[in-house]
Amino acid sequence: MPFQLNGQSFTKLALKRYAEQQLTAELQGWERDLFQFIKDWLSEDKYIIVHTSGSTGNPKAIKLNKTQVRNSALMTANYLGLGENSNALLSLSANYIAGKMMIVRAIENEWHLWACEPSNMPMKDSAEELTIDLVAWVPSQLQAMLNLNDPELDTRIQRIGTIILGGSPVLPLLAERLRTFPNRVFETFGMTETISHIAMRRLSGLDTQDTFETTDPDIILGQDDRDCLVIVAPALAHQPVVTNDIVEVKDDRHFRWLGRVDNVVNSGGIKLFPEELERKIQPLIAQRFFLAGVADLQLGQKLILVLEGPPLNPKEVEHHKESLRTALTRYEMPREIFAVSQFEETATHKVNRKATLTKLGLTS
Repeated sequence: MPFQLNGQSFTKLALKRYAEQQLTAELQGWERDLFQFIKDWLSEDKYIIVHTSGSTGNPKAIKLNKTQVRNSALMTANYLGLGENSNALLSLSANYIAGKMMIVRAIENEWHLWACEPSNMPMKDSAEELTIDLVAWVPSQLQAMLNLNDPELDTRIQRIGTIILGGSPVLPLLAERLRTFPNRVFETFGMTETISHIAMRRLSGLDTQDTFETTDPDIILGQDDRDCLVIVAPALAHQPVVTNDIVEVKDDRHFRWLGRVDNVVNSGGIKLFPEELERKIQPLIAQRFFLAGVADLQLGQKLILVLEGPPLNPKEVEHHKESLRTALTRYEMPREIFAVSQFEETATHKVNRKATLTKLGLTS
């Protein structure tokens, strides 16, 4: 059967005409983004333009070859074993690479795509009787739904064949809850430059993993002199992709992610990886937080903890420090604790660490 959009079947030519027709009608913003991308994807152009999220710098436009984008779409379907007529739910913005890739996967693999308005509660907006084989979410979407503690909603989520999570790291508390899920849940690793993910790690069931596995055996893993991952994937990129992600390469197809080189703190000659430490202290802190390094005359850099919330009094600061000492060594302890009413975020709702530190007056 051909590709379907919200239950209606289309050939590629008919889909292109339908998208063009829809763009002349009055649409909600997310619908216009959807049909504009479908039109762009099915045009004669050999490239599509996508934008990075801006989580590690200013957002920038990247031109991606459609053949390589198609290769990525086929690679994911093959890795997950999803054939024709699979049902995919699109609940991410078609403005960004994750949403665009769900559309391409569905079109190129002849799936049935069900599109709903991007929100923190996407399952609330989808038909209850719909059987979903694949959905891509950012971790905060899944966390928001699970936080409702709604048994009926939890059951619907666990009936989804495969859930892939990307855009930001999966926090330990969420990962622990997902271990008991009967369906397949994966954390993905990738970026716009690699045309979405190039690796996944299983979070649910008995075969959970702490390492990522590449989605295709032809992807070659390497490291530069910073210990950052270098990805060679001719099917996805003409040149090696040099990342800012510090990893521990286990073998040809597996690696462990340690953190971003941009965030590494050199405190008195000791290298500290904030993301790794954040995973250790996540169970101890209820609100959003992050660790970061700021300039220090004596140490060069010092580690600090930034909490999202109201100002802290001295007693609350000491309480946090006592709690942190149960999980961190003396050298891993933050030297100071700050609070800010609201974190700065990127357009894709990732915490913008640098902008938040600037807001606190902690960057030069």
